[in-house]
Amino acid sequence: MFAQLSSTFSNTPADLSHQAQQLLNDHEKRSFDLGFDWLKLLVEVALDVDDHIRIYLVNENSDNAQLILPLKHKTRSQNLFALTTFYTSLYSPAVIQINAIQIMVSCFSAIRHEIPAWHSLRLQPLARDTEYTQIKTALRQAGWLTFEFFCFGNWYLPISTTNYDAIFANFSSRVKSTLKRKHKQFLTHGNGHLTIVTRDKHLEQFIQDYVHVYASSWKKPEPYPEFIPALIRLCARRGWLRLGLAYINGEVAAAQIWIVCYGRAAIYKLAYDARFEHYSVGTLLTDHLMRHVIEVDQVKEIDYLIGDDPYKRDWMTHRRERWGLIAYNPRTISGLFGAMKQFTVDSAKKLYFWLKRN
Repeated sequence: MFAQLSSTFSNTPADLSHQAQQLLNDHEKRSFDLGFDWLKLLVEVALDVDDHIRIYLVNENSDNAQLILPLKHKTRSQNLFALTTFYTSLYSPAVIQINAIQIMVSCFSAIRHEIPAWHSLRLQPLARDTEYTQIKTALRQAGWLTFEFFCFGNWYLPISTTNYDAIFANFSSRVKSTLKRKHKQFLTHGNGHLTIVTRDKHLEQFIQDYVHVYASSWKKPEPYPEFIPALIRLCARRGWLRLGLAYINGEVAAAQIWIVCYGRAAIYKLAYDARFEHYSVGTLLTDHLMRHVIEVDQVKEIDYLIGDDPYKRDWMTHRRERWGLIAYNPRTISGLFGAMKQFTVDSAKKLYFWLKRN
């Protein structure tokens, strides 16, 4: 196969060919944040004004996309980054698996030899799987000085039944006790009710309920306030939305955004009004949504996405890790200096942990 590299420098992924968009949509089956719709959403409402998009493609026979690598860089910066934000739970290039390493080598090599030269390339967060090894191998074969770094832990629950009670039986006694006590209090004293929104003609009102409870929670304001409402609309349109809402005496008390697609439920956003904390509304809502995605949606996995927050262990049984790759270009002074600094830091860390163990 002779792959010919072409580059696009557009502020919108809409310029990608239909075939390239389809490659991204096939890639989306791995995770909701790997497809064309997600990429378009990020570009529209979740980037800074000085972010510039560079979507690299490897084409066979000029118009047959074999790889799509969405990247970005800052104004007057020669450092490339994965086209992600902190809203992104998983990143990887969309690549045809036949000759995947060869295809990626041609892309990474072309990027390394561009003029003006790029100093570094950072890709994250990546699943540490076969494709991760392929990316690392391709970067090194293309001449980049490549290093690994840890991003975050990822807790998840494999599902092999549609009987939620069977799964619930394995939860800790503390969770069971909390749910039993608080559910009664929630219903009788709080006149509470729980609802799950998927597609609804009143969706905009439910979005406002979510925005209200998030603003009343302990969480920092969203840096891109239009992103979450736009994501909810996208998920509703795609049939992915499971927006859980808890109401106490007619007032919204907690909200959770779950994204269900391709047999997987991703727990994306959680928030509750601190005034109602004594009802454990977050716990009640999680229980309600878990029952729904297991018994109604019949998912095969529930994923808590980003972070090792202690409460996630109450619901999940398995942990995996997301890692990143930082690659430096030895053709530039800054690239060589960056690689030397990274090597020194990594070596010092390894020595520290060796001394600590011994």
